[in-house]
Amino acid sequence: MSRYAKKTDRRPYEERSFSVRAVHRERADLHKLAEVLIRLTLQETGENRAARAATLVPDTYRAATVDLAASEAAR
Repeated sequence: MSRYAKKTDRRPYEERSFSVRAVHRERADLHKLAEVLIRLTLQETGENRAARAATLVPDTYRAATVDLAASEAAR
């Protein structure tokens, strides 16, 4: 079998650069504005959640087996 080959030259999401261009209109497109605000909020929430999770000690933290063996021997 041959190796998988991409069919497009699209760059990954992380490598893309986005820009915003203002277009003045009589009435704002509320659907687009709501979608942008929701996406920004979700992105910020995800970043905040990842930062908090990195600083928390897991609930299932277990002492190293060496420390456990030493504490058992001391009994």
